[in-house]
Amino acid sequence: MGTISSYSDHAGLLEAINGSYPVSVDRIALHRDLIGHVYFCSGCGKGGYALKLYRPHHAENALNSIGIISYLRGKGFPAVPVIPTAAGEMSINIATPGGRCVAILFERVWGVEPAAETEIADIGLQAARLHGLMKSYPGRLARHGKGFYVDRYISLMREKRYDRARVRELDELGERLWRRMEKLPGGFCHGDLHTGNMLRTESGEYVLFDWDAASWTSPVVDVATLCDASDFNVPDVAAYDPTMRRLERFYQGYSKAGTLTQAEMDAVFTFIPVRHYEIIATITSCRGLDGISEGFLDEQYEWLLRWEEMCDRRRGAG
Repeated sequence: MGTISSYSDHAGLLEAINGSYPVSVDRIALHRDLIGHVYFCSGCGKGGYALKLYRPHHAENALNSIGIISYLRGKGFPAVPVIPTAAGEMSINIATPGGRCVAILFERVWGVEPAAETEIADIGLQAARLHGLMKSYPGRLARHGKGFYVDRYISLMREKRYDRARVRELDELGERLWRRMEKLPGGFCHGDLHTGNMLRTESGEYVLFDWDAASWTSPVVDVATLCDASDFNVPDVAAYDPTMRRLERFYQGYSKAGTLTQAEMDAVFTFIPVRHYEIIATITSCRGLDGISEGFLDEQYEWLLRWEEMCDRRRGAG
C-alpha cells in the first residue's frame, strides 16, 4: 500500500504508481478535485495515464465501477480502460491523511468533449447500447432510491439549520417528484452521463468515464442528465423548449437500439430537479457543510419551486 502525506504529495503518488504498476512515470499533475482526485501522469514517451484517487467513503463505488468497466469492455463498449497492477489487481490502496483510499490507474484517452447540441443523436444511440448491454450484467449494482437522490439533501439542510419552513416545502416537493420516478421501470444508469464525462475519439466513439454513481435505478437518469438544457441556478420557462428539442433529437438516436416509454420520456422533466438534490448532496458530502452558503441554498429553493411551476404550466398549455 502506498502512502502520501497530502493530496499534493506528487512524489508519494509517483512512488505508489511505479511500485505497483508495470509502468514508468515521472510526471504527475492534479487535473480535477471534486468527487475524487484525478491526476494526469506520463513518462517514457507513453501516451499517459489518469490516476483517480477516490475518497475513503467511496471505496465501494470505485470497486463496483471496475466490474462495470471490465464487463462493458469485454462486450466491445468504449469505456475508459483500467490498467492492471503488476500483480494483476485492478486497483491499489493508498494511505492518506483522511484515511485509506482506493486508487485506479486508467489509460489516458485522447479526444474532444462532444457538443451536446450537434451530437446528441449519436450520443443517444450509444446510451441505448449501454442500457441494453447492462441488462445482462452479471455483477452487483448499487440500488439508488429516494434516500440517495432526495433525502440526503434534506438531511444536509437540516444539519445546516436551514429555514425549517423551506426545508419542509422541499421535503414535500422531493416526495412528490420521487413518487413519479418510482413508478418507472427499473434499469441501469451511468448516473452522471453528461458530455464532460466522455470524449469523442478520432474513430467517432464516445469513451465514457466516471462510473462511480452507476446503479440500478432508471435509464431516465441518464436521459435527463444528457438532455437538460436548463441553467443550474436560473430556472427559466425558456429552458423547457430546448430541453424538449434535445430530448427529441436524443431519442432519434436512442430509438435505433432501444426504446423508452412515454412515461419515461415525460419523467425527464421530473428528474431534472431531482438531480439538483443529488448533485448538491454528493458535492457537500465531499466538501463539507461549510462549503454551502445560505445564499446558495436560497437560490436552490427558488429554482426547485419555480421549475415545478414552470413544468406544470407548460404541461397545462400543451
